[in-house]
Amino acid sequence: MSAIQNSFDVVVIGGGHAGIEAAHAAWKIGVKTAMITMELDAIGRMSCNPAVGGVSKGQIVRDIDALGGLMGLLTDKAGIQFRMLNLSKGPAVWGPRAQCDLKAYSRVARETLENCKGLHLIQGELAAFDRMPNGKMELTLLSGKRFETKTLVITSGTFLASKMFTGLETSIGGRVGEPSADALSKSILSNGLRLRRLKTGTPSRLDPSTINFNILQEQPGDENPWPMSDRSAGPIDNGNCCWITRTNIKTHDILRSGFKDSPMFSGRIKGKGPRYCPSIEDKINRFGDKDGHQLFLEPETKDVERVYLNGFSSSLPAEIQLDALHTIQGLEKVRVMQIGYAVEYDSIDATQLYPTFECKTIPGLYFAGQVCGTSGYEEAAGQGMIAGINAALKTQNAEPFMLGRSESYIGVMADDLSHFLLDEPYRMFTSRAEYRLFLRSDNADSRLKDRARKIGMIDDAQYAAWETRKAEMARVQKYLAETPVTAAEINPFLEAAGQAPTRESIRLNTVLRRPGIDPEAFFQKFVPNSKLIRRDMWNLFAEEAYAGFFARQAKEIEHEKKMDRIKLAPDTDFSQISALSIESRERLAEARPLTVGSASRIPGIRPSDIMVLTHWVENH
Repeated sequence: MSAIQNSFDVVVIGGGHAGIEAAHAAWKIGVKTAMITMELDAIGRMSCNPAVGGVSKGQIVRDIDALGGLMGLLTDKAGIQFRMLNLSKGPAVWGPRAQCDLKAYSRVARETLENCKGLHLIQGELAAFDRMPNGKMELTLLSGKRFETKTLVITSGTFLASKMFTGLETSIGGRVGEPSADALSKSILSNGLRLRRLKTGTPSRLDPSTINFNILQEQPGDENPWPMSDRSAGPIDNGNCCWITRTNIKTHDILRSGFKDSPMFSGRIKGKGPRYCPSIEDKINRFGDKDGHQLFLEPETKDVERVYLNGFSSSLPAEIQLDALHTIQGLEKVRVMQIGYAVEYDSIDATQLYPTFECKTIPGLYFAGQVCGTSGYEEAAGQGMIAGINAALKTQNAEPFMLGRSESYIGVMADDLSHFLLDEPYRMFTSRAEYRLFLRSDNADSRLKDRARKIGMIDDAQYAAWETRKAEMARVQKYLAETPVTAAEINPFLEAAGQAPTRESIRLNTVLRRPGIDPEAFFQKFVPNSKLIRRDMWNLFAEEAYAGFFARQAKEIEHEKKMDRIKLAPDTDFSQISALSIESRERLAEARPLTVGSASRIPGIRPSDIMVLTHWVENH
């Protein structure tokens, strides 16, 4: 057996979106960090669609950015089209989204990590990990190399014991041309953790020279695009277009003819796929009455070397997929450069983790990303951020870092994953967040920047810039609340916005509470010498527009925060709290919550038992 090559504070396994954020966060906090990944050239590789963000997902990216993470910056550097989704609705559910050059994203991600002085990037595959008597983890790679670490973050994506399926063909791997991490899956099981099988899929990649774009509906980027990160320097690239087409009855008939050879319908794939991102054959099977399904043609690179067919994920036989594609408008003569396929893989039951993403039974072991049963780059990156932060803080004997449900979509996700047993991949939606009016993409910095500063994720220059912005928002907010405007001054603006004129003077802040107001035009016209950036204008607008709703939810949020401030020790012996019901004692012992608030969200826990638990903590 070879000698231990090096010792680290934090080791991150995997170089995907979760791994990138975890390694960067641990390094940023200042501990000795390494990333071990199968292929360094695959760091930040986009396995599925070449895009970042969207409704709720874009909010996660903005939250990562406010916490000092990388995804927003990488997206702005690699982006080729930027759009704000859901603009017809209120800003609480707007979702920034960017189409990316996937080659550029991977390149920029690796370069960024390589520029993190002291962050070790190691090519290799983890075969086994074992907890040593001194509390550290011993890591053994397939090559035989051995390392030692105080904490371990596993972000293995879809590679644990993974298989790929296209029709009757099956191969081993978690992505085309890349192997499966079978040994690591066995090591996780040998450490007493529960795994389950899940499924994901990806559509065909198309040759753009064989697509008739002239008859397709164009989908350009926004005229005035929003960057993902306010830390981005220089303009963003918004020059590329996407296109829209649809399936039809003939397409569906051809797809149905392949159902008998479908690995999903035949039972060869045991894992469940994402409910809200189904394969095209699943759509046809579940929604047979529909005569068509919308598809989006998305360029994978700025030069449009390949086209990703969003909405046509499939694991049907290759010839069935190709015949079906040829029935779609604009794709009659298309050539497929990579056929669609499904991936089945092991994932961990995330109820075995705390909301910090640390394993409840193995201190110092963390999981993040699709291995936790989620789908999506953004969800993975958010988990990686929290796992990396907490792994680093643990080595410093510092308090864990947790986000509440009223603080961030990442907090909602962490809470959901650690409390609810899921049988399908978890995807973030705005509807999962009770306090989504507070969790907007425009106010991520206001919610999270100060907390990030306290743990070392925000440097002096970044925080000074934020303090300047914060002071300007406070100044403008005060000015709006104190400054009256006459009817003669405001009525032309109101009438242009389609609003009824006023007969008397009103304060400026009340104007923002009216529907149909353009905040950017408002601030430019009525706030002299304003230095607000665009995002902060919308933040102040939303604060006024939603003021009534905020007041109603404030007490509820404060109660939740109060419950989350009541800490429970990880080794609390709930069986000794005799006033608890037997059922609640058993559920609490299994879940091992870290706060009374967390305990209150465990399915089956009675409100009366939460009162008992609160009283018990106050007296011990």
